[in-house]
Formats: sequence, C-alpha cells, structure tokens
Amino acid sequence: MATNVLTDTGCVCVLPGEGEVIRIFDEEAVVKVSGAETAGAYAVTTLAVAPGGGPPLHAHPGNETLYVLDGEFLFTQQDASGVSTFRAGPGAVVHAPAGAPHRFENVGAARGTLLLVFPPETVAFLRDLGRAFPPGAAPDLETMLALNARHGMTVVYDSAGSRSEPPKGGATSARARALAWRFAQAHEALVATVEGCTPAQWRAVCADTGWTVGVQAHHIAEGEAAIAGLVRDAAAGRPHPPTPPGALDELNARHAKEFANVTVAETVALLRERGPAAVETYRALTDDQLALPAMPAGGPGPTVADLIEHLALGELERHGAAIRRAIGA
Repeated sequence: MATNVLTDTGCVCVLPGEGEVIRIFDEEAVVKVSGAETAGAYAVTTLAVAPGGGPPLHAHPGNETLYVLDGEFLFTQQDASGVSTFRAGPGAVVHAPAGAPHRFENVGAARGTLLLVFPPETVAFLRDLGRAFPPGAAPDLETMLALNARHGMTVVYDSAGSRSEPPKGGATSARARALAWRFAQAHEALVATVEGCTPAQWRAVCADTGWTVGVQAHHIAEGEAAIAGLVRDAAAGRPHPPTPPGALDELNARHAKEFANVTVAETVALLRERGPAAVETYRALTDDQLALPAMPAGGPGPTVADLIEHLALGELERHGAAIRRAIGA
C-alpha cells in the first residue's frame, strides 16, 4: 500500500535564463539550485566555458560531479598512478571525489556548458572568484592562491597536469611563485603571533625543542637566511653537504644560550628583515632550478623544491605550530 507524505515545501522549477549569474573571466556560472533549497546538501550550477577556458589543477574538500551538456572538454586528473586525461562530450558524467586533484579545459571551437553538482559552500567561492576576476581581468596566481586557501581549496602548480601561468614581475615558474606565496603566508602568521606575545608567553617552553618561545622564534628568524642561502647555492649548482647531526645540535645549543634573553622587538625586526628576502629568493627560481639536486651526491634524492617545501616551509610550520601550542593560541 502506497502512502503519500505531505511536506511544507514544494518543488522548485528554474527556467532557462533564470538563476544567479556569476561571471568569472570569460566563463559564466548560473546558480540553479542553492543550499537553501536542499537543506545544505548540495548546490547545482551550470558553467559556460569559452574555448581554452577552465580552472587550474585543483582539489576541494567536497565531492563534485560534472555533466557535459554541450561542447568538448579535456579532463585531467592526478592520482597515485600519475596523471591521466580523457575527453568528454555531451552526455558524459565525470565525478571528482573530495581531495582528488583535477581540472577541465574546453577543447572545442565554441563555448561548452557543464552542469555541476557540488557542496553549497562552493557557491560562495564562485562569488569571490567573480569579484576578483570579472570579465576582462588578468590572471593573478597569488590572488587565486589566497581565494583557494580561504575556501579550503588546493591549487596544484607543481607537477605534470597543471596549467601554465603567465610570468609576473620577473618570476617565470608558477611552482616557485606558489611556494614563495605559501612561505610568505606562514611567515606573516608567525610575525603576528610573536608580536602578540605577553611576557609570560614569551618565556613559555615549546614541547618540540624544550626552548622558550623567544629562543624558538629567534631560531626560525635566523634560519630563514641560512636556508635561503642553501637554496640559492643549490639552484646555482653548488649544493651543500648535509650538516652532521652532532654539529647541528651544537649550533642549536649555542644559539639557545646566546639568545636566552632575546626580546620580542629584536625577533620581530629580524623576521621582517629575513622573511621578505627569502620570499624573493624562492620566487625568482625557474622550474629547471627547482628540479636541481639539493645534495652534492647527485642522482635521485631531494631537489631544490624539496628544500623549500620541507626545510624552509617545514621549519616555519613545525616550529611555528609548537610556539602557538606553547602560548595556548
């Protein structure tokens, strides 16, 4: 026996030409169904893409399903097996799981249209993109990185499958610009943390090193110049051999003793001197330089890009996180 259940809500019909229009570069998104109509479950938009148009290689927290309404698209994905591409025409359905790097490009001669189903919060991301990149706007990688970070998205500029970016301000490598941007954000976050420290917080002990917050922050500031120097030399084909652990421990112990009473003002001044210089060093590198070996032995091993990713950024992120835990931030 069938039972009808009546609700307070009814169906919604959005006719052609209706819906919120968001224009991003040469693309036009139309929000057909928002989270308000689905109790926050999903949103539905159409996206008209100009020939050659499409987003950079990216990943987002939620699932995304794309249905090709018309046109020809080339989809690129990146997974554990590498990078692969496939063409999709009208009627094709592509599903991008949460966290899976992917992109699409209109490879047809005319505009192509997609129907997208994704988390409702993605609509806010599209609105921000529309405000930052209206029709006629020039691409700007750093602005794109900032918007993606704000909305929990990840843009991939460091491997096969990613789209090229126009040079800017003398910088030619999109990967170097992205690494420099990430370093600058982490650096400024540390400066803000240090500037806000109370005297008691400045003397708090960091769990990862046993140093005070003051010593640890000053250690990071001094290290920024040293690491940038390692990167410059490796990028010039003169990689340094690794420092023996014993010698490194001795250097760190000497620093902790010498700067036991360092002040907030002294540390902030050093950070503001060293950080921007490191950013410019990383930003000016080419793709070829990023791929050079970081160690003199040659062969497979860490690259210049790995030095920035795991040493320069790693120091800021690991030690910076320990500082924030120590002060209760």
